[in-house]
Amino acid sequence: MTNPAAGKIAVIVLAVLRHDQRLADVLGGNDVSESTVRRCRDELIGLLAAQAPRLDHAVL
Repeated sequence: MTNPAAGKIAVIVLAVLRHDQRLADVLGGNDVSESTVRRCRDELIGLLAAQAPRLDHAVL
């Protein structure tokens, strides 16, 4: 069973990345800690970076 807060955290992380909003502005009233969103944001960036083509391969 998945954590119901996981979907909320995912939406908050996407909002932070998409709109470049401060975490404090996005978190208001969501009952999710700033450290949790920061950790999930960093994990997502790491996953996306791992999938990105390397620059030397993309240019060639």
